[in-house]
Amino acid sequence: MINIKSIHKSYTNGQNSLHVLKGIDLKIEAGEMISIMGPSGSGKSTLLNILGILDNYDDGVYQLDGKKIQHLNERKAAQLRNKTLGFVFQSFNLVSFKNAMENVALPLYYQKVSRRKRNKIAVEYLDKLGLKEWAHHLPSELSGGQKQRVAIARALITKPKVRDTKCEKVA
Repeated sequence: MINIKSIHKSYTNGQNSLHVLKGIDLKIEAGEMISIMGPSGSGKSTLLNILGILDNYDDGVYQLDGKKIQHLNERKAAQLRNKTLGFVFQSFNLVSFKNAMENVALPLYYQKVSRRKRNKIAVEYLDKLGLKEWAHHLPSELSGGQKQRVAIARALITKPKVRDTKCEKVA
């Protein structure tokens, strides 16, 4: 499913260079659950951004579902993310002027699902996470935990290949 070999990533700021990922190897099979842990500054977020096709790497090989991932244009990267990855951002990245249902339904919009169908599915996912009654509330009206569950529902709604596979009702 995910296979990376000898991934390197450096950041350059003027004359200074910081080598963050130094030859990372990782293989994750379908259905396998992993945790990425390490001290602050060890490259966890950098690795996740590369795995999530949000950032490029400098050297090495990244294969996602058998496809080599490297230097994709933004449109192709977004399409692949939308179909393959369920990503929950640390800061949630909810759209402030869209309610919970609209935030959850957003990935289906990009898959050209009709508004009625995507909103119905979004409410079903919110219900699974104990937030059905909050469907029409804006992010500013939600607690941190509620925002996190909205972000989780949004990550799962497209049934991506890389995701948390256990989404049962939480209340």
